[in-house]
Amino acid sequence: MIENEALLDVPDAVIDEELLYRKATSFRNDPLGFVKWAYPWGKPGLLEKYSGPDDWQADFLRELGEEVRKRNFDGVPPVLPIKFTTASGHGIGKSVLVAFIVNWIMSTRPHAQGTVTANTFQQLSTRTWATIQTWTKRCATGHWFETTGQRMYHKQFKESWFCSAQSCKEDNSEAFAGQHAANSTSFYIFDEASAVPDKIHEVAEGGLTDGEPMVCMSALSIALRSASSATAGLCAASTRGPANSRTKSLSSSGAWIAARVRTSSASACSGCRR
Repeated sequence: MIENEALLDVPDAVIDEELLYRKATSFRNDPLGFVKWAYPWGKPGLLEKYSGPDDWQADFLRELGEEVRKRNFDGVPPVLPIKFTTASGHGIGKSVLVAFIVNWIMSTRPHAQGTVTANTFQQLSTRTWATIQTWTKRCATGHWFETTGQRMYHKQFKESWFCSAQSCKEDNSEAFAGQHAANSTSFYIFDEASAVPDKIHEVAEGGLTDGEPMVCMSALSIALRSASSATAGLCAASTRGPANSRTKSLSSSGAWIAARVRTSSASACSGCRR
């Protein structure tokens, strides 16, 4: 049954896209729900043996959703940036988590603008961005976007609804400037963030002043980077606690809203590592 009678005279293909859009955007405040819905978990193919993301990925996405709901961005007044960081060992699915986050933001926030970087060009091109390309192809909304070796953009809004892969070399810092989405989400993702130059982080801060800005950083082991020395203290302190510990900052000036610290080598299975 069609939910809106105004769609009765619209071609079926257009109706399908309208309903898909409504379904996708219904997960605006629920990244975990989006990931469970958007990929073919349990269906014939590479994901047929899996019912969803790894437990640690699900925990991260659940907490991210909590922070989004707290801010309740309505598209007008800007809200405080959402800043998450996660630390873990090699090979447990950080790049896949990045892909989940990119697909969720791009699919639920029209005209979102994002930048993804990593500690080296090889990491960025062969792992982080390659994983985004792979999971976008698997995503229910993947056909909305054109995904090239350096850019992902909505096919109808190439200049205003996009995410790009950028080198983190200091002489490329200007590529991180001027990113604003006053009515949507401006986001930055730093893979292996501890090795990204300070200059890049400083310039990126300028894109966190309007709309519903987000930053996600991943780092190996306990090598975490923060936007302030106070935050660095929080992150360092949290790594001395048990694995998967969590600290919250009450600062409104740019300190981490939440930090998930993972120092284990993660023994889980998963199709969510590649």
